[in-house]
Amino acid sequence: MYKIIAHPGSAHKDDFMSVSVLLATLGSAEVFRREPTNEDLADLNTYVIDVGMDYAPERHNFDHHQDQSLPCAFHLIMKHLGHHDAAMLMFAWYPHMSMMDVRGPYQTAQHLGVDSSVLFASSSPIDGYILSNFSKVEALSSQDSLYALMKALGQDMIAMIGRKMKRLEQLKSEAQVVQVRHLKAVFSDIDNSPKLAIELYLKFLGDERIVMSITPSNRGEGWELLRLGDHRNVDFRVIADNPDVSFVHANGFLAKTRTRLPLEEVVLLASKAIA
Repeated sequence: MYKIIAHPGSAHKDDFMSVSVLLATLGSAEVFRREPTNEDLADLNTYVIDVGMDYAPERHNFDHHQDQSLPCAFHLIMKHLGHHDAAMLMFAWYPHMSMMDVRGPYQTAQHLGVDSSVLFASSSPIDGYILSNFSKVEALSSQDSLYALMKALGQDMIAMIGRKMKRLEQLKSEAQVVQVRHLKAVFSDIDNSPKLAIELYLKFLGDERIVMSITPSNRGEGWELLRLGDHRNVDFRVIADNPDVSFVHANGFLAKTRTRLPLEEVVLLASKAIA
């Protein structure tokens, strides 16, 4: 039986995510929130996370506080498990999570070019509640509901990396870039999770003239037309009265058609929304 030791006291995303991905990977482990002993640090069946003042992946010790050049413990764990590079590509939140943990919100805000109040205002009460519950426990076993949630989170995140990588390759071979007046749109008819990895495909294309996506709607039988990057020349409110349109958001960034119109027809409809 493996053991995972994380620091006691207030819990943070770093130790929470580290434990979650380890639970998903190790299959079965006991979790303890306490200071590690020398025996813990030497035991290959014990993973010491974000505590212990030692980074030695060969001994499964993953602290970063003793070396300011190291990223957060979660990144160290992900590197050890072989998921780090893919996570850097797949998740926009992933690199900034380490910066928040290592440098704090003020330097992170400066790096992002925003006021620190923006980061505090965007903090999630869901995060706060779950981390507060993790802070209160001294140990977790497979019988605990929080253990099950953390393991499921880790499993889902690792699986999502694989799904996004696979979908990106599928988009490269199946999606189309179509002309919409003087601008462009990405068109994909992949039904399952239609917008999965679209942001990665757009980054791969690197074309600033792509201002909208056209994908199957996940609510109904038609297409979803979505404005990208809040482009000022796209406003779907212009086509709100078209009989082929079932819904347009009040802010004009999204529209849905009643049916899957042929590509030529939905492109013509989309072109009417471009100023």
